[in-house]
Amino acid sequence: MHLPPLFTETDRTVLTDFIKAHPLGTLISIKDGMPQADLLPFYVVQQDDTLTLIAHFAKANPLAEYVNGADVMVLFHGEQGYITPNWYPSKHVHHRHVPTWNYEVVQVRGRASTFDDVKGLMRAVGTLTNIHESTQDTPWRMKDAPADYLADEIQGILGLTVDVGEMIGKFKLSQNREQGDFDSVVQGLSDSGQVGLAEAVARTCE
Repeated sequence: MHLPPLFTETDRTVLTDFIKAHPLGTLISIKDGMPQADLLPFYVVQQDDTLTLIAHFAKANPLAEYVNGADVMVLFHGEQGYITPNWYPSKHVHHRHVPTWNYEVVQVRGRASTFDDVKGLMRAVGTLTNIHESTQDTPWRMKDAPADYLADEIQGILGLTVDVGEMIGKFKLSQNREQGDFDSVVQGLSDSGQVGLAEAVARTCE
């Protein structure tokens, strides 16, 4: 990944918080010399300076055949969107601008491992569920499902851990624009309904 210093984020607290806010990761792995991509929801476990990503996937997934012990990459994407040069006031003076794309991404490299013990799987599924059900008015709990049904479902999955090695972020959010153009990008995004991206761009000035 091309990482101009202006767009690069290395603070692990910032990056970890980003993953928590955007938990659907693209797991990149290699099978028989060919890159593979799987979308999996992850959560983060932090112990001292060690970070671990945890997810699960169906045993029927080809990942089950080769990912244990493999070096992998996980990409977490945030806000993104097209930026028209028409939003830059300076464009209307000298026209020396072209379109671009703003985006947020965190890249993680690490070693993957799988696990299949029932206790570990129940913890992995339960933790992920509780994190995301916490925003619901009436949270769903694993105990809401019949025990035999839940046991069958657990038998059909594998747990996945990724021991985080390198973690780096690229937040390309118009930081390279002069203030008038920057402010106009925020306004243009807001006016076009891309409120999340507008807020992400605005935060770079905080």
